[in-house]
Amino acid sequence: MKKLIVDRIVGEIAVLEKEDRSHIEVPLSEICFDIKEGSVLLFDGSEYTADEDSEVARRKKLFEMQI
Repeated sequence: MKKLIVDRIVGEIAVLEKEDRSHIEVPLSEICFDIKEGSVLLFDGSEYTADEDSEVARRKKLFEMQI
């Protein structure tokens, strides 16, 4: 399973950052739930799912780096 982070949303396209820091563009219609910048997704080759635990941990780590 691949882990992806929503870098930004441009119109109807989600720009996702892959683990190797490269980016891919995915139509929002392929992601069947609400996302926002910083959302963490898992992709199994056919379907995207939310990885809420990783997202919470990532946001916590980013917050701690700011203080």
